[in-house]
Order: sequence, then C-alpha cells, then structure tokens
Amino acid sequence: MAPKAKKEALALPKDEAKAKALKAKKAVLKCIHSHKKKIRTSPTFWQPKSLWLQRKPKYPQKSEPRRNKLDHYAVIKLPLTT
Repeated sequence: MAPKAKKEALALPKDEAKAKALKAKKAVLKCIHSHKKKIRTSPTFWQPKSLWLQRKPKYPQKSEPRRNKLDHYAVIKLPLTT
C-alpha cells in the first residue's frame, strides 16, 4: 500500500479562537436562539378560521351539462296520487 498523506489539522491561533468564542457568546446572549414557552390560559384550543376560497376550475368536470329529463314538456307516466 502507498503511504497515506498526513492531514493537517486546521488549528486556529489562540487569538482567533478567542475572538470566535467571544463572537459566539455575543450571539447566544442576544436571545435569537431561545424559545419561550407559551402560557396557555384556556383549556380549549382556539383554532383560527382560515380563508376558504371558492373553486375556480380551469375546465368543466363534465364535457356537457346533464339534460333535465323533467322539463316543461315531459309527461309523468306513473304519478303518485297518494
């Protein structure tokens, strides 16, 4: 086997490492990363009513609308007279 090349460790000088740590400390103290627990005051969950938009189809679902079989001229053959 061929000898493996040595990997150089990326060691930062002490001043750079200290500056990086102080920058991280400042970012943590700014409270961007913290999450506060929400205090719930009601036992029921209030679900917000969202906007329900009406459908706007691009094309009709049926190629032709259904014909009304009981129009003005249609005759009822077996009427219910009871």
